[in-house]
Amino acid sequence: MGRGCDAGGEPRWEDEYRGLRDYIGAHPEIEIGPEEVCIPEQWRAGFYQRFDTIRRAVVESWNPSLHSEIRALSRSFLTTERRLSERLGLEVRLAQDLSSFLRRPGEGLMRLIHGRLFELVQGNISREGFARLAAGDLDAGAAGMFLIGYETWAALAMIHLLEPDGIWGVALDGDHRPVMTEIREIAFGRQFHHPARRIPEFVFHSRKLDRHVAFKMPLAVEVNAYRVPVEMPTQRLLRNRNGDSSPVLGHRMIFLSVVRDLKDVPVFADLHQRTVHGPDLSIECVTDRDLVDPEVLGQIQNRLDILRPRLEGTLALVDAEPKPEAPANTGKMRVVSAGLEASGFQRIIDELL
Repeated sequence: MGRGCDAGGEPRWEDEYRGLRDYIGAHPEIEIGPEEVCIPEQWRAGFYQRFDTIRRAVVESWNPSLHSEIRALSRSFLTTERRLSERLGLEVRLAQDLSSFLRRPGEGLMRLIHGRLFELVQGNISREGFARLAAGDLDAGAAGMFLIGYETWAALAMIHLLEPDGIWGVALDGDHRPVMTEIREIAFGRQFHHPARRIPEFVFHSRKLDRHVAFKMPLAVEVNAYRVPVEMPTQRLLRNRNGDSSPVLGHRMIFLSVVRDLKDVPVFADLHQRTVHGPDLSIECVTDRDLVDPEVLGQIQNRLDILRPRLEGTLALVDAEPKPEAPANTGKMRVVSAGLEASGFQRIIDELL
């Protein structure tokens, strides 16, 4: 009997699916077809209980090795989140899909096949098609979410390694200069609203360094737009964003800069003036596949050419286990493989000492 199968060798989700079809058939008030879904309130709880049981069975039968790595990432994240929250007295706010993936990984994976299961229930795909497509959704979705989740955990781990004992938000005053403000929660990607200036999300005091450190975690695609050779007026309009990307799920970079004077908190970029002042440390999380892809390495190098970080660029390898040897062919970019051990990022933090 295979994993996720009943005694007859049939996938368990198929047996659960028959139970859902029987439930729908027993309640003719439920109307579900190729172009309609109508579930009366009195039958909704029973419907979704069975619907979720199917999704859970699919997830439990999917790729045990990767599922185990996702749970390991969740444990590392939850430990680091708890320690940092206790130290600073702040909660970490995440986008809903990412929160589910990191805090309740089973639920997070189930979210990836919600729409696909409805296609099956509506009769738009066959059971065989559902099994194939749901597996593809889980493979692709989990890989993308693992990268974003790893970036989030890595950022928290690096902050925690710097032993923060005070933290402040960053705003812009009437002269558009950075000033310290109160901060109520940590939300990566959130910054003071401004159409052009890209400033730190927060500044914290590092007991380890006995210095203040500016932090920012922008979307990588946003960094690509920090400087363009020639800009048309319409492009400027497209770039007139408020700078807050916290609701967006996407690949991010990590900026860390030592702040020697709180009157001189850095402005990393001004999109209208087309000026860039790179951070001390620029960190980008990459996969094994990225390290052998010339196009991806070229994009990373382009971002480093835009930023020109004081301490060059660092690549953090996304993996559940650390690798003993750093890959070659990355030019001046250092590659750090920490696995899921926060102490593995100490090499990066030591650069700021």
